[in-house]
Amino acid sequence: MKKFLLSSALLLTSALTAFAGHVDTYGIGSKATAMGGAVTAGIDDPYAVYYNPAAMVNIKRPTLSIGTHLVDPHLTIKNFNVKNSGTLADGDINVDGIKDESDLLVVPHFGYVHPLNDKLTFGVAFYVPYGLDLKWNPNENENPAAYNTFHSWYLREVLTPSLSYKVNDKLSLGAGISIGKAKAGNERKRYVPEKMKNAQVMAAVAQANGIPSAQAPAVGAALAAAYTELDGAHIKMEYEDNFNLSYNLGALYKFNDKWTAGLTYRSYSKIKFDDGDANVNPEMQYWKNEHLDTTTAVDTPDTIQLGVQYQVTPKLKVEADLVRTFWSRIDSYTVKLDDYLLQSEIAPTLIPGANEEYFKRNWKDTWQYRLGAEYKLNDRVDLRAGYYYDPTVVPEDTFDVLWPDSDKHVFSGGVGVHFKRVDVDTVIQYILIKEVSVASGASHNLDDSYSRPGMHDADVAATAGGHIWSFGVTVSYKF
Repeated sequence: MKKFLLSSALLLTSALTAFAGHVDTYGIGSKATAMGGAVTAGIDDPYAVYYNPAAMVNIKRPTLSIGTHLVDPHLTIKNFNVKNSGTLADGDINVDGIKDESDLLVVPHFGYVHPLNDKLTFGVAFYVPYGLDLKWNPNENENPAAYNTFHSWYLREVLTPSLSYKVNDKLSLGAGISIGKAKAGNERKRYVPEKMKNAQVMAAVAQANGIPSAQAPAVGAALAAAYTELDGAHIKMEYEDNFNLSYNLGALYKFNDKWTAGLTYRSYSKIKFDDGDANVNPEMQYWKNEHLDTTTAVDTPDTIQLGVQYQVTPKLKVEADLVRTFWSRIDSYTVKLDDYLLQSEIAPTLIPGANEEYFKRNWKDTWQYRLGAEYKLNDRVDLRAGYYYDPTVVPEDTFDVLWPDSDKHVFSGGVGVHFKRVDVDTVIQYILIKEVSVASGASHNLDDSYSRPGMHDADVAATAGGHIWSFGVTVSYKF
């Protein structure tokens, strides 16, 4: 009986997952984004607050900037296969060509820089350093990957007041504090094998777990009814923190009129989601406490970015940047739930161990290689281009649909138009996501969405890839 109750507890808690997956910014401000983010040594607009706060000294007049980027993902999961085994195994699941149904994402940014004197400059910016919002078909019959997730989101918004100081004609230093707010969550459907909804099958399972033969039919019927009710249940997890902190440090060194170097460190942020909810919809007869308070904690990583800019001609400048992101901080996390009760004839009291779940992530540190260029066509128009390579942080054994991440090639271009006091910068960005294949049984995160300990095991295989289009405009006014 104890073993049977433990299996029921695992069945229930494995239905509840926190957000996960690789999240990152693909640019802040249209000018920097058009140059592939390779601007640590050459940024000269208010988004220096993010890219290199020391570079704010290059802005000689109070400047207000506001803009937005529109992000349109196009992702596909191919050859999604679930191979089932075990005593209560159903037939295999095979679906091809699952496409995301994400909304067009609107990502705003705002900045203001004000020189206080010849040496000291103040700046503040609002931006989104990390974020995602992916949606898939929620119909589990058309999209069985919905049992892993069909909607996931993560958002960290920050406001970053900053200062830069010009030490001398060659060296400048800068620093800023990012005051942030984070929200996250996901939605999924609950998978229950067909045989677990069969009263006779569950009666045999109950008897094998110590239920007397005379009581087994009634217990089996109650179990089958409970699992039938749970099959396809809509499970939604939502998280929110109170606030979080991180900081940016920057240095800028001008060797001569041709060469400039920039170095930026963006710290990690400890994010504790103390205000979380787990909901099971619709309300159920057997599975009570459908609304639960939840908590978890997931840090955002720290990064180091080094850039070197070369002024090739008076009209052309180029820059190369190297970015190290310490994603290995997200090794794992634990989701804590309020005690969950199964109200039925089988287990009218608290099931031990049903209030905590551990998730392995094992993300990897990455190197990004960025290139950017700007050419002054004339006094009014600048042409910009950029490229960078962004390797995946997600290993095969923790790959899942919450973020089907893979290596990315990011291409960008844009135009800047200058008026007397107003600058208008535009960008178009194309992100090619390399197709990645997950071998059958290689991803624990995918397998666990379909497996039921001691009753039903699953090995999931999938291939995923796609692309993302991004468009942006930023308007700046110089006072």
